[in-house]
Amino acid sequence: MKMTIKERANNKIYSKIMHANIYIDDLRREFKSGIFRGNITSEEMNGLIESAKIELDVLNYIYKLIELDNE
Repeated sequence: MKMTIKERANNKIYSKIMHANIYIDDLRREFKSGIFRGNITSEEMNGLIESAKIELDVLNYIYKLIELDNE
């Protein structure tokens, strides 16, 4: 069975969403531990988490656009 471009795009964005969720979970776990890799401050770590959340929002938006596409 040959996959359409829409199916491939859907699979790709879904994978990116799953990885983004894992990344956010890892950042939150690291933040709670209080020991940050790269010798960064608590504020910088919080900024990383917020940026990752925004990225996840963007990925979810793209996913919705793909789902709503009526080729």
